[in-house]
Amino acid sequence: MAGFANGVPDLGRAWLWLYFFLVTASHGFLDAMTHGGLGVAFFSPFDNTRYFLPWQPLVVSPLSLTRFFSGRGLAVLQSELLWIWIPAGVIALFALVQRRASAELRPTKGEVDG
Repeated sequence: MAGFANGVPDLGRAWLWLYFFLVTASHGFLDAMTHGGLGVAFFSPFDNTRYFLPWQPLVVSPLSLTRFFSGRGLAVLQSELLWIWIPAGVIALFALVQRRASAELRPTKGEVDG
């Protein structure tokens, strides 16, 4: 977090920690939502059992570049667009609208002092 030593304007350090924690934690859960591969070792190194979530809408990505740039890679991109990027964009847009709406309701310094 050295890059954000003073936080982000209008956003405290605690919010940044929460954001980066959620981003990191979500990676494992998104991997567990794929229908291929070996599964996710959530409790490694204490337990090497690998898990999948019961709902697996994501297509597992091929690990080679030649297979990624094929029909299978296109299926992966479509799956991630539908289940990850569009919902993330909707959430980000909602958060932006909500922040702007709350900023408009906040009194300006001149209104408070005057």
